[in-house]
Amino acid sequence: MTEILFNIIIFPIIQILEFSFTFSQKLFRETGFSVIFIGIVISVLCLPLYVVAEKWQQIERDTVKRLKPKTDKIKAVFKGDEQYMILSAYYKQNHYHPIYALRSSFGLLVQIPFFIAAYYYLSHLQLLKGLSFLFIKDLGAPDALYSIGSFSINILPIAMTLITCISSFIYTKGLLARDKIQLYGMAVLFLILLYNAPSALVLYWTMNILFSLLKNIYYKVQYKYKSYILIAFFSLILVIISVFSYIKFGYIYKTKILSPLLLFLAASPWILLILKKHISKITNKFLLEKSTLVFILSCFLIWALFGLLVPTQLIYASPQEFSFIDSYTSPLYFISITALQFFGLFIFFPVCLYFLFSENIKKYFSYIFLAISLYMLINVFLFAGNYGIISINFVYDGSMSHSYKESLINIIILIFLFIVSYIIFITKIRKFVPAILIILIMSLLGVSFFNIHIINSSFKQLKSFYVKEEKIYDKVSPIFSLSRNGKNVVVMMLDRAFSGFIPSILEESPELLNIYSGFIFYPNTVTFGQDTAVGSPSFFGGYEYTPQEIDKRDTIPLVEKHNQALLMLPRIFSENNFNVTATDPPFANYNIKYDLSIYNDYPEINALITDGKYTDIWLSENNIQLQSTSDVIKRNMFWYSFIKGMPLFLRYPLYMDGTWCSPVSGHRLRLTLNGYSVLDYLSQLTNITSDSDNNALIMTNNTTHEGSYLQAPDYIPAIPVTNFGNSPFPKDHGYHVTAAAIILISKWINFLKENNVYDNTRIIISSDHGPYNNLVTKIGLPFNVDRFNPMLFYKDFNSEGMLKTDTAFMSNADVPYLSLHNLIENPVNPFTGNEITIDRKKEPLYIAISLSNRVMGYSTQYGLNPDIDYYVHTNIFKHENWTRVKQ
Repeated sequence: MTEILFNIIIFPIIQILEFSFTFSQKLFRETGFSVIFIGIVISVLCLPLYVVAEKWQQIERDTVKRLKPKTDKIKAVFKGDEQYMILSAYYKQNHYHPIYALRSSFGLLVQIPFFIAAYYYLSHLQLLKGLSFLFIKDLGAPDALYSIGSFSINILPIAMTLITCISSFIYTKGLLARDKIQLYGMAVLFLILLYNAPSALVLYWTMNILFSLLKNIYYKVQYKYKSYILIAFFSLILVIISVFSYIKFGYIYKTKILSPLLLFLAASPWILLILKKHISKITNKFLLEKSTLVFILSCFLIWALFGLLVPTQLIYASPQEFSFIDSYTSPLYFISITALQFFGLFIFFPVCLYFLFSENIKKYFSYIFLAISLYMLINVFLFAGNYGIISINFVYDGSMSHSYKESLINIIILIFLFIVSYIIFITKIRKFVPAILIILIMSLLGVSFFNIHIINSSFKQLKSFYVKEEKIYDKVSPIFSLSRNGKNVVVMMLDRAFSGFIPSILEESPELLNIYSGFIFYPNTVTFGQDTAVGSPSFFGGYEYTPQEIDKRDTIPLVEKHNQALLMLPRIFSENNFNVTATDPPFANYNIKYDLSIYNDYPEINALITDGKYTDIWLSENNIQLQSTSDVIKRNMFWYSFIKGMPLFLRYPLYMDGTWCSPVSGHRLRLTLNGYSVLDYLSQLTNITSDSDNNALIMTNNTTHEGSYLQAPDYIPAIPVTNFGNSPFPKDHGYHVTAAAIILISKWINFLKENNVYDNTRIIISSDHGPYNNLVTKIGLPFNVDRFNPMLFYKDFNSEGMLKTDTAFMSNADVPYLSLHNLIENPVNPFTGNEITIDRKKEPLYIAISLSNRVMGYSTQYGLNPDIDYYVHTNIFKHENWTRVKQ
């Protein structure tokens, strides 16, 4: 029950706090001021509630004052039950009930959820710890500004209490004693609650108290034009922020519209004042008996859209990715949490506010929410945006950008919908609005529940093979073996590692040229597919598992051919007396979760899952605190849904390069660490023996797949990152993680050298595909060539000399041949009986531009598209070497 109330009431407020804090951080780069800023924002947002509360409190005070002479006489003359009966009758005659006395406490009740949200948010904000602001040494701890011997006195809570008492004195002047006792009692209570609280929280609450003081002075001052002064102050603040943000961000096209928007908001109160009389005439035409129903249905439409449809569609696309996350098994849990969060934001709070205001204000609410609900519906379906694939930590691999033309059209549609909504309200069409809204709601619910059914079915299928390890590794101990006197072969697939980054990495860290001694780097390497499902079979299985060759064997299901590719090298090595370890097979059985069941018939193969197993111990050893994956999903799925309905020009500022309005960038870092920690612990995970056994290690690592900013020059995880390096790609996540992987592997190479196993170890490091953004190779082709340019490093036994670069035409299908040649005589594919060669390169290679991860299924062919696909030969960096398959 606590979790339900938290997600409905507290979570939406926390998101407002977090967004305001992050916006201020981006704008002013001062944490202390950001705390003050969120206090101002919350006070301004709560101002309408304070106005309503003041109105109710005044009604209560006037009523009590009016009834007091008579009630005093009744209390003086009558006692016990007789007094109660007479007072009840008197109250009833005057349409009053003692429970109405709670109205006088409404102003305090309003503050409770905001206080709880602020307490939760600021108390858990690691960014504050150790940061100073003005005279405050540590925003994450009590201020301790004055000491008497060893006893520290916190001055901020005392100052806050004094300001509260001054505000209460001004506010309660001329009021009853009970009102004064209530406010002064609350001042003492907050002093006790916040005395040992973090300074940031006391600072935030002090800003609320100062705002309350100014509000009380404002109410007490009798001045004809004081409302205009308040509006002018509000507009001035927005103008200042607008100018400052333009100076700060004006050169960035994705945020240029921020300043004009703030200026419009500054001018809007004056526009409303000028049009006040005309607006009143318009609202008088609204149909009162229908407006409440329209408002409530509009709220439910937004809730069904954001709370159910969008999250279920996301999880429907890949249910397994959201299954067995931390302590949560079913992905339906995350849908339920998102539904609760949006229930709070778009039903609970709006409905509560709606019934607090006058009938005239209610009309505005109905009109605005109808237009907004229709606009959000259109945005979700017609302006979904193509930002690439989104990872489980809610980071797109593409760019979130829109043209000015597209953004302008989107804004015109918003204006159009407000006009249409107005026409609906003042014509007979209004009587059909509830029925239309109900149909839309039922349609969204129908699609959502169908998605939930499919998600649940997929989850049940996953449960049939997935075994969740109850115990996460709590220590790092060897799981791989290499021998000094035998032959060792290491084949490592770094998912999405891009060849084009390597020259810049070597330029930043020239010492790598010597560390990677004996290695050859092949920049002119091509892969056969743009995603892992298409690009990895050739990596593991060679040329028999390129898309063109896979489609030729059209009597075998695709999933079986994919599994054959993953098993080919482990089987060949195992059948030739190698001790084989294979880790993290990508998309085995076409499952998102690592499925080791493909090795069940081969007990001699040591199959392991390493991805994510060492993340927590790495974080503990390096004293970094990150949210769990489940917490990231619970938070970011809310923003993912919300952003889908937002105007296009607001999406990037809300997305904030994958941080989703969070002041820290750790949301994406955990997934990076799932692979990074494995590479960092490679030396500890590797057991060096003195026997003559032959060993083969075939591993997949996702460090390079999960982009994060890392701290240069060594590209290590840090929060916050302050040094982005001197490469041409300082703000590209892919570069950061690729550099990190290369550096970590270099440390392992030094470990192999120190333990005398380097010369007798053959190492191949390659990838399945490149990045989704076109960063380097721009040769005028209608697709991203970089995406088909995987990294390829090769070191043979006893190779020496500085790292060399060879521009020979290569593909990642060369990996099996490079692994086996001159080691196993005439190796053949155990599934087809065909010899493993690289003869296929003598002819142009068929590159499946048309295919992506969506090919995963139980058909027998990918279904190549010659109208889109290309042949390439000799040099992938020359336009003329690429020819369309179907001329």
